[in-house]
Amino acid sequence: MTRLFRFSAVSLLVLLISILVTFGTGIGTGFGSESGVAPMLERALGSSDFPRLEADGRLAVWVFFRDRNLTELELNQALQDAEAQLSERTARRRAKMVSDGQSLVDGSDLPVCRDYLDRILAKGATLRRTSRWLNAASFEMSREQIRDVAALDFVEKVDLVARFKRPDIPTPVVIPDAAQDKIADEKTAAWTIDYGTNLAAMEQVNVPLVHEMGLTGAGVVIGMLDTGFHPTHECLADVPVLGAYDFVNDDTNVDFEEGDPSSSINHGTMTMSTATGNMPGQLVAPAFGASVVLGKTEDVSQEIPIEEDNWVAGLEWAEAQGADIISSSLGYYDWYTFEDMDGETAVTTIAGDLGAGRGLVIVNSAGNERGSLWGHLIAPADGDSIFTIGAVDSAGAVTYFSSPGPTYDGRIKPDVSALGYSNTVANPYDDFTYTSASGTSFSCPLVSGVVALVLQRAPSLTPMEVREALCMTASQADNPDNDLGWGIVDAYAAVHYFGPKFIHAPLDYSQDVTGPYLVSAQITDRVGVDPAQVALYYRLDGGSWNSLLMTDAEGDNYSADIPGQPDDTLVEYYLEAVSTNGVITHDPDSGGPGAPGNYHDFLVSSPSPVSLNGQDGLPNVTSLAAAVPNPFNPRTLVSFTLAAPGPVRLDVFNLKGQLVRTLVDSHLEAGPHAEVWNGCDVTGLEVGSGVYLYRLETGEGVLEGKMLLVR
Repeated sequence: MTRLFRFSAVSLLVLLISILVTFGTGIGTGFGSESGVAPMLERALGSSDFPRLEADGRLAVWVFFRDRNLTELELNQALQDAEAQLSERTARRRAKMVSDGQSLVDGSDLPVCRDYLDRILAKGATLRRTSRWLNAASFEMSREQIRDVAALDFVEKVDLVARFKRPDIPTPVVIPDAAQDKIADEKTAAWTIDYGTNLAAMEQVNVPLVHEMGLTGAGVVIGMLDTGFHPTHECLADVPVLGAYDFVNDDTNVDFEEGDPSSSINHGTMTMSTATGNMPGQLVAPAFGASVVLGKTEDVSQEIPIEEDNWVAGLEWAEAQGADIISSSLGYYDWYTFEDMDGETAVTTIAGDLGAGRGLVIVNSAGNERGSLWGHLIAPADGDSIFTIGAVDSAGAVTYFSSPGPTYDGRIKPDVSALGYSNTVANPYDDFTYTSASGTSFSCPLVSGVVALVLQRAPSLTPMEVREALCMTASQADNPDNDLGWGIVDAYAAVHYFGPKFIHAPLDYSQDVTGPYLVSAQITDRVGVDPAQVALYYRLDGGSWNSLLMTDAEGDNYSADIPGQPDDTLVEYYLEAVSTNGVITHDPDSGGPGAPGNYHDFLVSSPSPVSLNGQDGLPNVTSLAAAVPNPFNPRTLVSFTLAAPGPVRLDVFNLKGQLVRTLVDSHLEAGPHAEVWNGCDVTGLEVGSGVYLYRLETGEGVLEGKMLLVR
């Protein structure tokens, strides 16, 4: 495994950056300049026709400070106060990144010194934003004021606020009913969810298999940094919005406001629907069960360039709101050079790395600059700790616009890719229609939704572990390049990359009252299973849960006994195991207790001395067991027990009710039976991944079950 995926190396980098920012040693290039003016700003000051002057002739600049102006006693108290103010969600996420007993905050969580700000304001500057993490503030200043401020003894450096002009957003074109009908006619029968015109995007990254497990992103919070948002669209109306802030107008309304340009809600609405939309038959996105915090960081009025200080402010705000993921479909390169795309220079890149050090998975577009004069990634996509996303078309080929790597220092980028061409998105102008859009702006939130699925199943994963899971299971993991990175995402494989895996044959439906009922499983894990945290949970007739520590035997085998129970007792149970890196998973593998299909069960039924057909020792009830294994590839075993001899038919159907394969159609004797389905249809051809039904018909009635085929 290469060092790219070792979090320890990144932790040291983030810690070093944090120390540098806290104590004022500087970040990026130019900190050591004698004038205190960074090279990028010097170039601007030396230009007589610099294009980014404000209307009054001033420039937007960052001022980086040398320290926090605190005594040791004040510093210690400030750190205690900062940790006490963390929200429960934020503290829980940050705890993943530190050892037990270590503080969850450091000097970069402290406010910028108020006295320093006041002294700069006294020179006539106008304050824009402050950044705790960077120990910096952005101002509007004249050229003379810039020189004066750079000479102050508490100022480390003055630099430009970078900007980025987003390519024009296409005018929404409503997807006509005829196109919707065509999709419906061609819709695969494999899934219980109707993805509408978003089906191809979901299947390309293998999301439906994850949804069939019961994973939807529930319990995960995605922070969206974008233009405004219109969350009343039908596919967004049920998405929980836990917080919202407009960094352009400094209020809490991120939807359209009087005076806003009509396009102010376009891009954010479309990216939000790509990650979290949910309207079956129209658009279902990867993380339709997730919550969001919405930060409006882009000003589209008068088509002025987007400025990075709002993005930094939005990032720090979303982290404090308890976001787990940041989805950012924007970037900056104006006035930067390619040499600055080294993962250490751009302000947004440094802020992003600091966010990752606090447990945020920061997912960012690679950019749409392939073939342009710039032709490279855009910041913060160059960051070592940023999860950078490229775009492919429906055939899996890199799009003509997706920014290529490498970074200036030679690292492979993007990290992974997903559909970014003709994606189905919500129409921001109509709450009940949909349109299509292209760009890495849409492959990015698509992957953000996949990240939410990974974190729902394994919430203890660090950002670098999430990145490893998605990269090492992508389509070209063995041969990454600077077009697609490690390849097209495979959500199902990524979700299962970390965490204990179970091989367990569920107990038969009918069990003897005498007991005990032996539950055994083989449990393995990529990094190792903690034998002290392998447990069996069971309950009786819906009562409270009981837990049993499973005994560790050789060969990764674990077992425990459920005590015997009275006749007609319903016993429900599931298994839980914890890996040595803290990832908890369950069997059934359906999102853990509380998710659909989350328990195995059986009914205790005492044997009769004489069975229904009058022969001792034969079963007195016909039953159909769960398919084993399930999910499966390429074959699974379907077992059933007959209480009496007679005609039997065992069929496999798809979700449209179409017959796929007949496994049994004959007269069978009473007793246990089993048939193997090899995943092929009646012609012998392999069928695709998806959910299939198996149905047992006997003289006593019909029994059914579901099984999931994973190719």
